[in-house]
Amino acid sequence: MARVITLGALKLGGKFPVCIKAMLKTPGHKRAQLIREAVTLEKEGAQAIRLAVKEAGDAKLYAILRNHVNVPLVADIHFHYKTALAALEAGFEGIRLNPLNIVKPDEVKEVVRSAKSRNVSIRVGINSGGFKKRFNTSAAQASAMVKAAGGYLAMFEKEGFFNTSVSLKASDIATTIQANELFAKKYDYPLHLGVTASGPFLEGVVKSSIAMGGLLKRGIGNIIRVSLTAQSFWEVRVARYILQALGLAEYGPQIISCPTCSRCQVNLIDIVEKFQKELVLKKFDKPLRIALMGCVVNGPGEARQADIGVAFGNKRAAIFKGDKILRWSREESVVGDLYKEVRRIWK
Repeated sequence: MARVITLGALKLGGKFPVCIKAMLKTPGHKRAQLIREAVTLEKEGAQAIRLAVKEAGDAKLYAILRNHVNVPLVADIHFHYKTALAALEAGFEGIRLNPLNIVKPDEVKEVVRSAKSRNVSIRVGINSGGFKKRFNTSAAQASAMVKAAGGYLAMFEKEGFFNTSVSLKASDIATTIQANELFAKKYDYPLHLGVTASGPFLEGVVKSSIAMGGLLKRGIGNIIRVSLTAQSFWEVRVARYILQALGLAEYGPQIISCPTCSRCQVNLIDIVEKFQKELVLKKFDKPLRIALMGCVVNGPGEARQADIGVAFGNKRAAIFKGDKILRWSREESVVGDLYKEVRRIWK
């Protein structure tokens, strides 16, 4: 079980819920757009937001963002230890240090001492792309990642600093899983999970879901950040879907719908999309399982097993709650009828 650390008011590790971290993608000089993105990420469910602090001057963005969001802000630091010191001075609740490009012990110790005096968390963040060599196997690369993290942690521990999390991210599933499994056997620091450079949207969703889902299911991981070549709000939304699918969190209604086949006689894809939009538009956020099924093979069963559901047969639909049919509906009116029943029962 991972030790408990703090990130601002957040507690991470141990039996505390898995935290969703997001990262801003807007360049720092586009202030209005950066603020809008941060506000959106918080609304989507991000519990911490990371910002690339490329030079000391970027640390001033902390004060700007703090006026608009309430979640902890984390400075992402590479190459220059003085940038980390500036971020700490500016007020960031957490910083990320890269053991592969901030390597001088005296510089690392200076950052650690500053973080300790301010009770600020540090993430030891290692990405597979940070190594300047090619590995023959995923196991060899995973071992190198864990070794690099261990060396950094040893320096932290000598300074009496333990408010630390670790991330070991590769661009492939095998290395990511192996590195985190190996680390979890040797250490009890909270793990920040992710697949780095995961690729275009669908490929990234698949890689992230397999790697993080498999680790979380085995009790490995305390923080997740989904990385996609896509708008940042999708990263938070996918993270929520992963946690909800694993039963680790509830984020409002979960729709169960069939893939459709030649038995389906309605445009179920359109119906599901319209119903999802209805839930969002009406801001319905109760954690229900709502089934929308296209035919009589599995439809009635899934509808009965959900909190509420609809099953179609020959253009007509039965809206179920348990074994009770609440009403009959048709393709053109089922979205409104189903939502009315949801609101009637769960006011």
